[in-house]
Amino acid sequence: MRSLLLVLMLAGIASCTKYNRALPPGIDKDLPAFNIQLLDTTVKLNTANIPKGKPVVLFFFGPDCPYCQALTREITKRMDELKDVRFYMATVADFKEIQMYDTLFKLDKYKNITIGKDVKGFFFTYYKAPGFPYLVIYDKKKEFKQIVIGGVGVDSLKKVINS
Repeated sequence: MRSLLLVLMLAGIASCTKYNRALPPGIDKDLPAFNIQLLDTTVKLNTANIPKGKPVVLFFFGPDCPYCQALTREITKRMDELKDVRFYMATVADFKEIQMYDTLFKLDKYKNITIGKDVKGFFFTYYKAPGFPYLVIYDKKKEFKQIVIGGVGVDSLKKVINS
């Protein structure tokens, strides 16, 4: 009984200590370079051109995904808490759907949100994204922090960003 108690106490202590998460297989530590075609359909943003200095959240979404919509709504409502985070929203949907999503949430009024099309399906191939929402968080040095899959709130997102 004492040894069981000792094991449980050690497990509890170990779970409270900070540790480095292992990188998922096939994912490099640094933010990979890929293109997001912006809403004007001609300009492509290459992630290699994202400056260091602020955390980066790659947000792979589906315009008709209710979890994506809920998270986008919460992000925009709480933007004052997230103003120092760069959001890059990408989808494989067609431009008409992306533009409707942009209009619905008035994303163009947020300077730290960029939305566009993942023309080459980068998220599916590189990150092996099973669906959306699929968020990949990088720190201010553009180094990998964590992947968050599925419905998540801003409080959980902020914990990852600030950890």
